[in-house]
Amino acid sequence: MSDASLILSSETGAAMSTVGPSARASRGRALALLLATGTACAMDGMILAGLLTPIKADLHLSDAAFGSVASISTIAGVVGAPLFAALASRFSRKSVLIGSIILWSLASAGSALASGLATLVLWRTLTNFGIAAYQGIAPGWLADLYDRRERNFVFSLFMLRNKLGSALAFGVGGWIAAHADWHRAFLLTGLPGLVLALLLLLIAEPAPGHADGHIVTEKVFGGWKHQLSVLKIGPYVTHLAALCLFFSGMMTAQMWLPAFLHRAHGLDNLHATRFAFLVLIATLPAGPLGGWLTGRFLADRVWGIAASLAVSALLAASLFLVAFTTSSLSLCEVFSLLAIATFGATAGSLTTLLIETVPVSLRTISGSFGAMVAGGISGLIAPWLLGLLSDRFGLAHAILVGPAFYALAAIFWIGLTLHTFRTRAS
Repeated sequence: MSDASLILSSETGAAMSTVGPSARASRGRALALLLATGTACAMDGMILAGLLTPIKADLHLSDAAFGSVASISTIAGVVGAPLFAALASRFSRKSVLIGSIILWSLASAGSALASGLATLVLWRTLTNFGIAAYQGIAPGWLADLYDRRERNFVFSLFMLRNKLGSALAFGVGGWIAAHADWHRAFLLTGLPGLVLALLLLLIAEPAPGHADGHIVTEKVFGGWKHQLSVLKIGPYVTHLAALCLFFSGMMTAQMWLPAFLHRAHGLDNLHATRFAFLVLIATLPAGPLGGWLTGRFLADRVWGIAASLAVSALLAASLFLVAFTTSSLSLCEVFSLLAIATFGATAGSLTTLLIETVPVSLRTISGSFGAMVAGGISGLIAPWLLGLLSDRFGLAHAILVGPAFYALAAIFWIGLTLHTFRTRAS
């Protein structure tokens, strides 16, 4: 496999030129259900951030200890992503996904039973283990439903589940915690996934490569040597590194934003989480709009997709830097909103490059490795690092690692842009 094969034109023949009304309706139902499931996934994954302040106070945890909850529990995601990819390749993506949804929903609701650091880590570890399956399986499933022209827009909708789920974690979780307690917030937000798991039984799983006219009829799991060959693809590995840094920035700058507003500007947890909720909801249109524009003008220019990610990451770094260093609460809120809108506009491209840089047979494992670095490696290091720095230097200084991570991610995407531009020009 060559580094030059950034767009796999050899594997992507004429995609579905005509899609009948019944097929469009079937795809639409599958997309809606996968997005709803992803929203529940993101909500259960981010609910800990919305409950940070009351849990810390109730369980008497330091910032480093609380950061370790997120860090340790993400190890399960690192382990789970390739494991679920292997199971999905050997058996059915649908059955593996449904089983994982039931697992993470019950575990997230079970977090209500946590009475100390150890039990909180246990429940969050089980939650992240189950979540890893969705993050790895869903991108390949959607890629098999929609062709390249539609794919970036669909992935921008797919990435909305992060914002919407995070918004619900902050808004709903924060509200329940303020009017009841954080135990009940875990319980009530963990249950919707069980309903979605049942509804997934009603939709059909597409054949791998269906939307690209390259149907893979045989089982694509050819052993770990075949699966790990994805790591020999230079552009894919470069994108993975950038993705790890990007999500490290998101997990520090965005996850700790309510706590920053509470400590640096005196907002109580209810109002701080409400602001995060409103910002995430207000910036939702940025994703579909950016995804549509990217699909329309950059679908056949992968160097352009990488360049747009580099620009958005640099802008987000600059905007968050201003937000976290200004003494004005109003300016902090405005620049935080602009930063979240900026990287949200190109969020769909994060998944597009995971899929477009590998052959059809490696799409599931490529998504799984993406989940490992996005919610695994970055989640393991970034929250722990920020918590450690916060205990020593204060959150107002420690949170600046968020913009730094975004800037570093941009450097990798700039390198990928130059590489692919030269490759396509030669």
